[in-house]
Order: sequence, then C-alpha cells, then structure tokens
Amino acid sequence: MKVRELIDLLERFEPTAEVRLCVNWPDRVAETYERIWVGDYGGGPRINAAVDFRGVEVYVGCVLDQRMPNVAPRRVDLGQYDNAETAARVRDFYVVHRGLDEPLNFPDFDYDKWIPPRTRSGEYNGLIAEILKEKLLRD
Repeated sequence: MKVRELIDLLERFEPTAEVRLCVNWPDRVAETYERIWVGDYGGGPRINAAVDFRGVEVYVGCVLDQRMPNVAPRRVDLGQYDNAETAARVRDFYVVHRGLDEPLNFPDFDYDKWIPPRTRSGEYNGLIAEILKEKLLRD
C-alpha cells in the first residue's frame, strides 16, 4: 500500500478516533493491537505493533542452547535439605563450580572451601557428589 492510499483511507474517520491494528490468523483468530507506531528503518514507513505477551508462553529454539552453553537448565534437582538457606548455598555451590552465569544467593560465601551437606535422605545429591569428586581429584 502506498502512503497516499493509507492517508485517503484514514481521512474517512474522525480525527480523534483510536487507531488499532488487527491481524487475522487462520481459524478465525484475530489479534488487535492498540499500541502502534510508524517508523522508518530505511525502506520507507513501517507500521509497528507492540505485542502483549501476558498469558502467553514463549519457547526458544535449540539455537539458543548452542550459543549459550554456560546457562543452567531451568530446574536442576539438587535434592532436599533441612532448611532453605542450606538449599540456597548448595545451589550457589553448584552454580560456582559449574561456571554458570547466574546470580548467587550468598555471593561473599567461600564455596571453594565449603563442603555441602548430605540431603535429607542421608546421601549426597549426584550432581553435588560429582563436583566433590572432581574437587578431590584436583586437590
């Protein structure tokens, strides 16, 4: 559509009327956007809409995994501990020793000298035991 055609169409409406952008998908699904703007990115004017993602789950493809190898899986089962503070320290221990780029609950704690406790079941979590084994072999 040419700019003149769009202007001619919009002149049919009241100047104070709200403008919305509607996208019609298959199966009679329609999306309406009220937050729109016009921009020029070098190829002429382009009408843009701000998508509202509330209530929508967005999944990222496998390419992200190849580009960001130091990101921990969303939920790593490190076992159950006697209290929340111990569980948080165990998680931090895991993050530090796996070199993950995640914020720590206790950033000033010395995780190099600390040995995490066993889980409530009396055994070490497998992931933590693996780190302890690596540490023991290094030392």
